[in-house]
Order: sequence, then structure tokens, then C-alpha cells
Amino acid sequence: MADPDTVDYDTDMQTIRDYVSAVVETQTKIAAAYTGALANFETTVRSASATEAKADLVGVVLKSALKAVEKEAVSAVKEATGADLGPIVEMLHAVYDEVDRASKAAESLAVGEWIKDLRTSVTDAFTQGESGDAMRTRIENEYKQNDAGGRGGYIGGVQNELAALRTVVVPITKKVELTLYQSWINANFNNDCADGTGLISLQFTSDGNQDSATVKAPLNDKIAGALNNVMADAGVNRLMDLGVVKKMSMGDVSMCFESDNTVRMATDDEAATTFLTSSDTWNSFRRFST
Repeated sequence: MADPDTVDYDTDMQTIRDYVSAVVETQTKIAAAYTGALANFETTVRSASATEAKADLVGVVLKSALKAVEKEAVSAVKEATGADLGPIVEMLHAVYDEVDRASKAAESLAVGEWIKDLRTSVTDAFTQGESGDAMRTRIENEYKQNDAGGRGGYIGGVQNELAALRTVVVPITKKVELTLYQSWINANFNNDCADGTGLISLQFTSDGNQDSATVKAPLNDKIAGALNNVMADAGVNRLMDLGVVKKMSMGDVSMCFESDNTVRMATDDEAATTFLTSSDTWNSFRRFST
């Protein structure tokens, strides 16, 4: 008959190996989704001028995608399970630091150049972090430092983290990319929804027919085209569901809506209000004009 202590030990070692494997797999997926989105974003905004793509503005945009990943892949799981997910959080914070570093170093570089540099840095930060082998050795050593009772509690914590890791859903690249384009628009909002920038404009004729759907921000046509390419795969089926300020017009009468579609600027034209706040109207624009 097998020694129960040996059976428990072997089982615990397998749990640690499974945990480390889950950590590395999740980190790899996050790194791939983020760097893939950066590569596509780089292609879209490469022609931006230094004025259009100020380093601090682009830094905010790049962090927004990280925050979206952290919210969807980590925060939701932590809230549901109470698990710490420490290695994943540490990796994301290391990438935040890389964005800050890249922003500070980017003053004399074209935007495409420093985003490309950032992608390399993010990949390096990921590969230079604690390796799976080092993590496994560290956890095994911590486990062995406990007595029999302490080992049970320690491995119970590892099991909880493993169960939580298995519920992590990393956003697909196009969903991360969508966040970058939305943030680019939002970062350029100048608090003027009537005639300003940093919003989308949905124009209808005075008799309610679709006229045009455009982005009002630097590189407007490129951002619009990029959004057309990623929205469906990212789960956004209509332009009104984008997380940006919207200006909707019926002829020369306009209303503005916040990113969550609450009214920002109303009109006293009752007919236009009824039309512009209708779900049928909101459903009509699903792509930008090309």
C-alpha cells in the first residue's frame, strides 16, 4: 500500500505544476492579445503627426487597453472568487511601467516608431519575468518549508488560485484593439460635442434617412476604417454601442450623447428628439461611411 504522505506529496506537486502551467498560459495569452492589438494600432496611426500623437495622449490610449484587459481578465475573476492572481497582476503592472517608460522616451520619435519599440519592450518584459521553472521551484520550496498541517493550507491556496485561473477569459486581440480606437477618440474630446473633436457623428437627413457616419478625431478616416474592421468580432454591432461621445443630427437639428448613451445635449425639437432617441434609429448605423 502506498504511503499516504507520499501520495499527498505527489498530488500536491502536480497541483503546483498545473498552477504554474495555468499562470504561464494566461500570461502568454495576455501578452499576445495586447501586442497584437498594438501592432494593428501602430499601422493605423503611423501617419499621425507629432501634434496629433503627443506622447502623453498616446500613453493614455495604450494604458486604456491594459485597463480593459485587467478589468475583463483579472478584476472580474478576483471579485467573483477572491483569488489574488498575483503573477498576472504583476505582469500587467510591469507592462504599465513599460508604457510609462516608452512615453517618456518618445518625445523625438514618430508614433509608429515608439509603439513598435513598446511592443518589443512588452515582449521582453514578459519573457524576462519569472520563468515557469523558477516559479515552480519557488512555490515548491515555500510548500516544503511548512509542516504537514501548514502544507495542507498552503496547497489549498494554490488550488483556489488554480481554480480561479481556469476561469480567466483573455479578451481577443480585436477587442483590445477596439479599446485603443475608442480611447484615441476619447483622448481627443475637447468638451464641445456640437462642433468639436473626439466624438462620432451620425447624420440623418431631415426626413430621417441615413446620410453619413464619421469619426471626428485625428486620422478620422483611418480610425473609422479600423473600427469597421474590428467591431463585429469585438461584439459591437452598432455605432451607438461604442464607448465614445456621439453627435446625432436630423437635418440641422442635433443631440449629443455620452459614451453610455445618456443625453449630453438635448434639443427642444420634439420630433427630432423622438427620432434621435429611438432604438430603431440607434440600430440603423452599424458601420462608418467609407
